[in-house]
Amino acid sequence: MATEKNKSNTGKVVSLDAKRHEQPAKKPRGRNGTGTASIEKNTTARPEEIAQAVRNAFQYFNRECVKTDEECAERINGYFRDCYEQQMIPTVENLSLALGTVRQVLWQWENGQGCSSKRTDMVKKAKQILASIDAELVSSGKIPQVVYIFRAKNFYQMSDQQEITINAQDNRDQDISADDIAKRYLEDGKTVETGFADGDGE
Repeated sequence: MATEKNKSNTGKVVSLDAKRHEQPAKKPRGRNGTGTASIEKNTTARPEEIAQAVRNAFQYFNRECVKTDEECAERINGYFRDCYEQQMIPTVENLSLALGTVRQVLWQWENGQGCSSKRTDMVKKAKQILASIDAELVSSGKIPQVVYIFRAKNFYQMSDQQEITINAQDNRDQDISADDIAKRYLEDGKTVETGFADGDGE
């Protein structure tokens, strides 16, 4: 079987079959992928600030999950007290750790799953405080708007969608017979031609 051949730019004879199977060389990827979502590549934090962030989160690592609503209330109060005294920015992630759990469980409690209504109310109020702090920081230009929008949508159930409610109108003519519809159509036609509904031209 004959193989098609062609000359390349260098003057060498190259098989067309081989050219069709050539794949473009892939660029080597680093250990952090493309780097777009890498905190290490995109952060502006200084090493000491990163160390502080690690300390802030890790101090709650060994906490056991709260068992009673009273313990939950004490942990929430203690967490916000820690934020004030240690000058930490409160976050949903650290609040979850302070309660000895994770974000997914905190979301379940917020939605009344696997807990009492009292705990649900506590979590909702705690997250409302977090949302209020974020709103104050973005209003004063201390955090970027895009960061606030992301957190508002993912943590505080806010959305920018527009809801439109359409109410079905009462269809009073649904039982009208075909003869009645034809009669009404003829009457409407006369009205258009004469300009008077009763046919009186005076």
